[in-house]
Amino acid sequence: MPRLTGSKEEIKGMPPMVEGLVTIRLDGFKPRFSKDKQSINLNPQLKVINHPEYNDRILFENLNSKAKWIWKDFCHAFGVPIEENGDAITFPGKFGDDDDPKITNDPESWPSYEGPLLGQTGQVYIIQSDYQGTISNKIKFYVCKMGTLCNEKHSSNLVK
Repeated sequence: MPRLTGSKEEIKGMPPMVEGLVTIRLDGFKPRFSKDKQSINLNPQLKVINHPEYNDRILFENLNSKAKWIWKDFCHAFGVPIEENGDAITFPGKFGDDDDPKITNDPESWPSYEGPLLGQTGQVYIIQSDYQGTISNKIKFYVCKMGTLCNEKHSSNLVK
């Protein structure tokens, strides 16, 4: 088999998108433990859609299980209300059945997400962010799609 080669420029990836509003679609989640194994990054699979230049570009987001204040912003961007039970909130949908013996404590082994967020579209405002000399895109805020059903104050800057 011939050896595969590429230039250093080719492996850097695509340049960051210009700051502004983009429409995204949620194609699923790839849950993983955080680095310290104390929480779970849901890693939503977000893809830019309906954009002449950035169509099908992937937008990275962690959506950590300890950052519950972002859950409403995230869900409302896709037009899905978060489930409230008294003082508790529940992320809509599930990763398999609770009584399934295949469900383990390792989020990488969880079945695919099933729920109302899958395949939904929404809008986010992206910015360019510098991390250790590398410019990448970050989600500054989610645009609420709930309309008059929402009376929440959503975050206007998730990038600190």
